[in-house]
Amino acid sequence: MTRKTGDGAGGSRGRPECIRLRGVRQNNLKGFDLDVPLGRYVVVTGLSGAGKSSLVFETLHAEGQRRYVETFSAYTRQFLELLDKPKVDSIENIRPSIAIEQTNTVKSSRSTVGTMTELTDFFKVWFSHVAECFDPETGERVEDDSPQSVWRKTVAANPGASVVIAFEVARPKNLSWAEILGNLKNQTYVRVLAGPAGLSVHRIDDLLADPGRLGDLDRIFVAQDRVRVDPAEMARFTEAVETAMHFGRGEVRVFEAE
Repeated sequence: MTRKTGDGAGGSRGRPECIRLRGVRQNNLKGFDLDVPLGRYVVVTGLSGAGKSSLVFETLHAEGQRRYVETFSAYTRQFLELLDKPKVDSIENIRPSIAIEQTNTVKSSRSTVGTMTELTDFFKVWFSHVAECFDPETGERVEDDSPQSVWRKTVAANPGASVVIAFEVARPKNLSWAEILGNLKNQTYVRVLAGPAGLSVHRIDDLLADPGRLGDLDRIFVAQDRVRVDPAEMARFTEAVETAMHFGRGEVRVFEAE
């Protein structure tokens, strides 16, 4: 039962080609040699009692688990249940292993290999770090911005320009614009951007004197600050963006002042 693949280990010329087992004597296995190719899907078959589990679980998996656990600290190892060291002369190029045994432990019709082995928990963390989100309508990449990233993008798009940093306010059905504008004025805001035919700047005091000018609008943009895109104004810019993101529920609008 020996499979030869060159020198078996790949030598110094490249990556190892196979796991080399020599003198396997686990349970009823009679001291044979075997090369298991790496990077392949390998199936072990045979009659009942031929030694399939002895080879796969008690030799390959046991040694892969043992060597992997040896990389942990002594403190961590004391909490892990270790398999016995297999009876074999030598094993080369072994990899860390995960064993999924054929047992009837499914508790629900929704259980999968991923949930039973808890691999899905690791995939959730992995996907959250490496996955990218794209807008299904535009195909553009969706990014999670911070005040610092908004600053970098604005500098790249409009260096030296004057911009208005604002956040959106939607009008609930049970409130009038006069009530909303009065509340904004009490929070020391002075101007908003609104208009039925394109945005324009309005003083809150003027709109309170004539709230009908807003007509049937369902939203306005509150001016948090007007800042020049200049390195000397970076701290003021990022502070305004942070505040606008807070009141805008995670969203901020940056308008050219003109």
